Amino acid sequence: MKRNKRDYVLYLIGIMMLTLGVSLTVQSDLGAGSIDSINFALAHRLNINLSIVIFVMALLAIAISTCIRCERPKFTTLITAFFMAIGTEFWVFVVSPIVPETLMQKIVVFSIAVILVCTGLALYLKPKLPAHPNDDITVSISEVSNLKIGTAKLMMDAICMIIALLLQGPIGGGTIILTLFVGPGVNLATYLLEKLPFINDLQPYHIQ
Repeated sequence: MKRNKRDYVLYLIGIMMLTLGVSLTVQSDLGAGSIDSINFALAHRLNINLSIVIFVMALLAIAISTCIRCERPKFTTLITAFFMAIGTEFWVFVVSPIVPETLMQKIVVFSIAVILVCTGLALYLKPKLPAHPNDDITVSISEVSNLKIGTAKLMMDAICMIIALLLQGPIGGGTIILTLFVGPGVNLATYLLEKLPFINDLQPYHIQ
């Protein structure tokens, strides 16, 4: 597939928006995504940089999806893992002064975070460049089990939520909201983005 500068710009903007959204979900104190909660919990418990944890977990995700498929590992997905690790580390530092105190403030911050996560995912997936290794696990589960992508994602999120709870990660009501509504939110964001003249000629990418 022929690439142009626009593909890479959308890809990078999407990753920056997505990682900003992830960082804000934690700051909202209402609960981060299940996989993100594992990353934050491990970084806290092991006292190491979050970006290192994200990258190591990406390697583990590649190993898992390789075992599930019984084929060669897709190391190209590490490109996205690298950018997301750096982006998340950067935004965690930037948004650290944001500490919502009231429930309404937390809801506002969390709502902004969800919008950013959905829009960021829609943008970074649109050019169909390498996806994150975590997303590739979901696809591999779907391929070998004949489950729908949405069902496989829900199953994986449920397992990750249990692990995050055991690690005392930032799990909350927001985690359930993210698990259930990010997929439809990405589809809506994709539909709206396709109305823009510089995006509408790209092929749509839908999360079921």
